[in-house]
Amino acid sequence: MLVRKFKAAVIAAAAVASVAAVATPAEAGSCSRGGRAYVCEYGVTSYKLPNSTKQEFVVGTDRAVWTRWTDSDGDWSKWISMGGRASSTAYAYDYDTSDAWSFRVFYYDERGEYWGRNRDHDGNWSPWTHYDTPLNG
Repeated sequence: MLVRKFKAAVIAAAAVASVAAVATPAEAGSCSRGGRAYVCEYGVTSYKLPNSTKQEFVVGTDRAVWTRWTDSDGDWSKWISMGGRASSTAYAYDYDTSDAWSFRVFYYDERGEYWGRNRDHDGNWSPWTHYDTPLNG
């Protein structure tokens, strides 16, 4: 429990620090990855799943979080919008250490508020939820 809270606190501190330093999407440069335009300054977040497949997240120029993943052969899916209104990198972390398939994707909005979506063991996503802090999940 203490390790999980420490891990989340470190990630959250880095994310909060980056919110103040990044450009807004209107001012930011646009990059492309796998055919999807995204805000360069927010970068690409990768999350490795237990079966060695990967899932990537970017913040599109529309400020929505976009995702794609590899299959067992390493082929990439098409990009899918997860929605949202991000003003920071889309981060991913293991909020539930009891299940390696469950994790949270989160971002900070233009007011610095924390929003997250949780992935369950079967790959289903919760709706975007506003959290008071990254630790209450």
